[in-house]
Amino acid sequence: MDHSNIASHQLTHDEIALHAYLIWEKEGCPQGREQAYWLQAEAQLHLTRQQQADLAAAAARPWPPQAPVAPKPAPKLATARASRTPIPAPKPTRVAPATPAVAAKPAVPVKPAAPAKPAARKAPVAAAPRRRA
Repeated sequence: MDHSNIASHQLTHDEIALHAYLIWEKEGCPQGREQAYWLQAEAQLHLTRQQQADLAAAAARPWPPQAPVAPKPAPKLATARASRTPIPAPKPTRVAPATPAVAAKPAVPVKPAAPAKPAARKAPVAAAPRRRA
C-alpha cells in the first residue's frame, strides 16, 4: 500500500457521508444536526489521514536516527617561542596491560579422589497382612 500521498488524497463525498452517518447513529439519530455531523466527520477523517501520513513518513526514516557526522579537525601543532618552528604535539604513551597472577602449582601431584560407590538398593518391603479383630 502506497502511503506517500495519503495526506494529499482528497476525501470523497461518500467517505464523509458514511462517517457522518456513523456518528449520527452513535448519537441516537437526532434530527436537525446534519451539517454539524458532516463537519465533524470531515475533521475526523482529515485528522486520521494526517496521522497515517505521519506514521508512514516515520516508518520510512531509518532507526535509530543518526546524527550528522562532523569531520575531525586536523591535529594542532605547538610552536616554539624562540624559533617559531612547528613542534608536533606529544603522542600519548601506551601502558602495557597488567599480567594476571598465576597460581602456584603444588609440589606433589594430587591424586584424584576415587569415585563414590553407588548406594546399595534395598529390596521393597512387603507390608504384613493386617489381622482383623
